[in-house]
Amino acid sequence: METFGTVLSERALEIIMGHAHDDKSISSVRSFAYDMLGPTPDRGDLLYRYEHSLRAAENAAVVAEAEGLPKDDLIIACLLHDVGYRECRDDFRRHPFFSADISKSYLEKIGYPPEALREMVKGIALHNLTDDLPKDMTVFQISVRDCDDIDRFDMIRTAMLLGDCVNEKTNQEIIASCSQAIDSANWIMSLPRGTRTAQDMINENCRKRIALLQDILAQANKGL
Repeated sequence: METFGTVLSERALEIIMGHAHDDKSISSVRSFAYDMLGPTPDRGDLLYRYEHSLRAAENAAVVAEAEGLPKDDLIIACLLHDVGYRECRDDFRRHPFFSADISKSYLEKIGYPPEALREMVKGIALHNLTDDLPKDMTVFQISVRDCDDIDRFDMIRTAMLLGDCVNEKTNQEIIASCSQAIDSANWIMSLPRGTRTAQDMINENCRKRIALLQDILAQANKGL
């Protein structure tokens, strides 16, 4: 099975070996994901990243049940999809590849079935793609990316975005930032999705975001 060209640190290899006897359960994978991200007082972003992975896994359960996909496999892939964040240091664009190689090594160590493992690792490696999806990308692989996107546009991320759009900005700046965020949400809704369930969940989140942004726009325009 292919790897994605990353070099795992001694820290990563030690954590993988420490979990070599995990029982393939979701709770064991959650523990591994937490250890790999390793939140510390000076890296609160990694606790956020872990909690984001839990929410993506919750989305995976909904999508898998509605669409008849392998539920545990999709949940576990989503739990693991960001485990490379600490390893990639500041090159966050490469975190999917670090996450995929870490997940491959871990899942092989615990004896995960090879066919499922291949699907999961490929989905993790490709989860940051937007509209340029490989023609051979499977519904399962696309669903890993979709469950990530569902969380990226939920109310927690929307609240974070709204703060960025308005904090200490002039009305003109608010109008510009909110208009750009609305365009982004509309673009996300236009992207191809693996399943109707994921599309519906993303659309619902994006429409809620757009409605809040439009309310802010209306207020900002009154001040001009």
